[in-house]
Parts: sequence; structure tokens; C-alpha cells
Amino acid sequence: MSGLIKVNRAVFNGKQSIGVHVLTLLLLLLSVLNSQAQTEVDEQLALQYFQNQEYNKAAELYQGIYQRKPSPYFYNYYLDCLLAMQDYKTAKSFVNQVAKKNPGQLKYQVEEAYVLQQSGNGEKAQKIYEKLAKNGGKSRAEALSLADAFMVRNQNQFALKTLQKAKKDFNDQPLNMELADLYFKMGDLEAMMAEYLDLADLSDSYLNQVQSRLQMIISDPSQESLSESLRAELIRRTQKYPNKTLYSEFLYWYSIQRKEYDLALIQAKALGRQFNDGGNRVYELANILMSNEQYALAVDAYQVILDMGNKSNFYNAADINILQAKFMKITAQKNFQTNELVVLESEYLKKIDLYGRNSTTVLMMINLSYLQAFYLDKIELAKQNLIPIESMPNVQAESKAQAKLMLADMMLFSGEKWGASLLYKQVEKAFKNEPVGFEAKYKVAKFFYFVGEMEWAKVQLKVLSGATSKLIANDALDLYLRITENISPDSSYDALSIYARAELLTYQKQYKRAIQTMDTLISLFPNDPIIDDAYFQKAMIAKDLKEYSKADSLLAQTFEYNRFGSLADNALIERARLFDYVFEEKQRAQTLYQQIILEYQGSLFTVEARMRYRALQNKPEQ
Repeated sequence: MSGLIKVNRAVFNGKQSIGVHVLTLLLLLLSVLNSQAQTEVDEQLALQYFQNQEYNKAAELYQGIYQRKPSPYFYNYYLDCLLAMQDYKTAKSFVNQVAKKNPGQLKYQVEEAYVLQQSGNGEKAQKIYEKLAKNGGKSRAEALSLADAFMVRNQNQFALKTLQKAKKDFNDQPLNMELADLYFKMGDLEAMMAEYLDLADLSDSYLNQVQSRLQMIISDPSQESLSESLRAELIRRTQKYPNKTLYSEFLYWYSIQRKEYDLALIQAKALGRQFNDGGNRVYELANILMSNEQYALAVDAYQVILDMGNKSNFYNAADINILQAKFMKITAQKNFQTNELVVLESEYLKKIDLYGRNSTTVLMMINLSYLQAFYLDKIELAKQNLIPIESMPNVQAESKAQAKLMLADMMLFSGEKWGASLLYKQVEKAFKNEPVGFEAKYKVAKFFYFVGEMEWAKVQLKVLSGATSKLIANDALDLYLRITENISPDSSYDALSIYARAELLTYQKQYKRAIQTMDTLISLFPNDPIIDDAYFQKAMIAKDLKEYSKADSLLAQTFEYNRFGSLADNALIERARLFDYVFEEKQRAQTLYQQIILEYQGSLFTVEARMRYRALQNKPEQ
């Protein structure tokens, strides 16, 4: 029995011992948690005191926090408190203690000198800085750490000396990126760009890294001065080192990124000659120019290829594409002289005669017909050129549909409204879920709009707003909004219907009747939201008639009628183009471009405005 009691007592004592250990651990854990919680409270309170500039209270807390959590973060806060309180003795003692615990870290020698400087002993501090920068670090990493320490205390000149010495001492890994960052901090943009370009010059392996860094600069509208510094440095180097293709290639890359296409074409031609690439670069650039609607420059680029003759493998492609570029320059941008129309018609006829009327020349035939109908007053001839396409062998169905849509456009132009509507509907039905079908559906909707059937037009347009073709979807949405936003108070479309009739007359180039109709609209509904559209349409008619001063006056009216309307930026860009290209008043054009950049940042014309603004800045008015 006594043995059993002893065993039970032992078990009891064992359980009691385990319980004591568990209790001790729990108490210890609670103590740690309480300590952590207290530290967090102290940190928040210390930060609050610091922000309120109650540095004595903050310093007392940060001293204890740093003792518990000796991190650089709390080191900086505690030292900043001491310096703010001008307690230089404590600050010096504190930094010395930390330096002893971190032997070999040059950072703390900088910190000691900084405390001396703050206490009024600047001359002694400068000597320490100078000695540290002169000796540098024993390794690349140590030099970088020292430079960072200088930069933290805004001793950038000593940081620069440190990095420059390290660049010579440890040239196995370049320090150009670090130097570039420092030059940026110091505001020396030219030196920064020089470091980037020097790094790219060291090895092709750094090219992507440099371009990636520069891309961030180029694409940031707020870094315009940096972009200009890069441009200036690239031009300087291409001139100084004409045989170094790196800088010419970089300038070509830069000009495309910045959409400075005039400069890009100059560089593409220079590089093409240097590498004797048979026009490869210029041809690639010409296609980029076409994609970016730079049709006049695209014509110049394709002409470079044609001037090379059989030396270029791109001759035949350029021979065809230059016609498309000239066509788009005339029809999309209305940028042409009257004699250009006749010349282009002649060039189309020669090419069609050369290659024959077949599947390879269908686009040429469609473009030629458009030119004849809408610009050369040869609408019947244009129709006759289109009709055979329907029965041509080996022509894609979509091309035939495009020809039918063009024919319908001509019928609408010549006043055959219902015949045009029938052809539009035929294409819409045959190509329901294809881009050409969406285009036909949009033309049907616009036809209803022209004849005043606004509700019918709205139904068609609402469906089209989700079309896969972005261009059609955007056009449909614009017209849908025009209809919905111009309902009269009595739920009628009286003002809009008059405007739509005027718009159709404008399309048909019955300009006198169109202007009379819009003048009637302005007279009857002087405060209607559609009035700025009327002013803008009258301006476009005046421009088409080459009455440029009148066009400018009407565009100014458009803008003043509603500075916050959807046509405000359109009016500004059109005025800027007039002053830029027609009146040759470059300073006035520059002011208008700048207005778009600053006041209409979401405008579709911001890129063009910025590009022309930069070009005019670099080419002062004579």
C-alpha cells in the first residue's frame, strides 16, 4: 500500500512539475506579448510626438525603442530628434556607441562627421568627408554603402567622388546606373544621360537595361526636360562620333518612342546608307508611319525606296504602298493641293493598266473610284469602274462588299438616297457578324439619321456600340450620344433633324444649301446644344473651300460657344493646324497646341499636339 502511495505521489509531483513549467511558459509568453504590444504603442506615440515636433518626448521613447529593436529606422528617428533638440553631446555619444557595435561600417563615420557639422564644427566635418571619399571603400559594396551614407546626409559631391573612385577601382561591374541616379538627384541631367549612354556603349548586354530605364523617362509626360536632355545628348554624340552606329541607332529608337517621325526618317536613311540595308529600315519605318497616320512622311519614306530602284527588294511593295499613302493623305487628312488629285488619278490608272483589273488591283480600283467621285467630280465614271468588281473571279467576298458599300456611298452622294439604303442593307444582311457587315449596319443607321428617323437610328446604333470593330463601335457610340443628348424638351428632334439634313448636304458637297440650313438652325434654336456642331461644320466647309480665315473665325466660335463641349478640342486642333501649316504663324500654333496639352489631357489630339509643340520649340519661327 505504501508503495502505491509513493507511486501516486510521484505521479502527482510529476504532474505538478509539468504544470509549473507550463505556467511559467504562459507567463513568459504573456510577458513577451505585453512587451510587443507596449513597443507598438510606444512606436505610434513616438511618431505622433515627432510629427508634432515634440522632440524631447519623442526622443525619450525612441531611445527605449532602439534599445529593444536596434534597426536603422529607429536609429534615424532617435538621432533626428537629438539633432532637432540640438543635443549634440548625446547625439555624438549615441553615434559613437552604434559605430563601435558596427566596426568597419563607414556609414557611421559619415554620421559622426554629420553630427559635428550640425554642431557648428563644419570645417572638421568637411575634412572627415574628404578623407572618407578619397579613401573610398575596400570593395564595390562598401563604396556603394559609403556613397549612400553621403547621399542620406545630402553630401552629394562626396557621394559623387566616392562613386567615381569606385568606378575606376572596381571596373568589373559598371557603376553607371548608380552614377546616373546620383546625377539626377543633383539635377545634372546631361551627365545622367551621358552615364546611361556610356553604359550602353560598354557592351550590347546592357542595351536592354538602358533602354528600359530610358523608356520610363520617355513615356512620362512630367519628365519632358529629361527627354529633351536625352535628345540633345544623342544628337551631340551622333555628330561627334559619326562612325559609331550605337548612337544613331539610339536616336532612331528614341525618335520612334517619342513619335518624332521627321527625326526618325532622317536617322533611318542615314543608318540605311551606313549598313547598305537595301531600304529595309526606311521601309519598316514607312509602315510605322502609315499605322500612325503620318501619311505625308510615309510618302517621303516610300519615295526613298523607289529612288533606289532595283537595288531594293522593297521596290514593288513601295510602288503600291505609296499610292495608298497619297490617297490617305488626301482623303483622311484633307492635306493636298488641287494638282495632287490629278497626278494621283494618273498614277492609279497607270498601275491598274500595268497590273490589269483583277483581284490584286481591287483596292486600287476602289480608291481610284472614290477619288474620282468625291474629289474630281467624275461620279458616273467612278460608278462604272466599281460595277465590274461584283463579277470578277478570285476576288474576296469582303472586297466585293467594300466595292458595293462604296457604290452606295456614291449613290447617297448624288442624291439617290433610297437606292443607297438598299445596297447598305444587302451588305449588312450578307455579312451580319463580320466587320464589313458592321460597317454596313452603321451606314444604314446613319441613313436613318440623315432622313430624320432618329428612333430607328438609335436602335441600330445601340447594337453597334458593342461591335468587334473598335472604329465602328466608337463612331456608333458618338452618333448615338449625339441623338440622345439632343432631344428637345418636348421629346422631339426638331433641331437635330435640321442639323442632320445640313450634314447630309455637306456630305453631298452642296455647301451653299448646307450653310443656309445651318444658319436657319442657328436662327431658330440659338441656345440648342447642337449649335456648336453647326459652327464646326460651317468651319469645315470653309476649310474645304479654302476660305481659311473664315474657317478660323468659325472654329473660334465653336470653342467659345462651349469650352467644355465634345468639340472644344477638335476646334483647337483644327485652328492649330491652320496656323501651323496654312498661315505659317508658328508661335500662334504653338500656343494652341500647348492649350490642348494643358487643358484637354484626355483628348485624342494630345499626342499630335505634344509632337508638334516639341517640333516647333526645336525649330523657332524665322
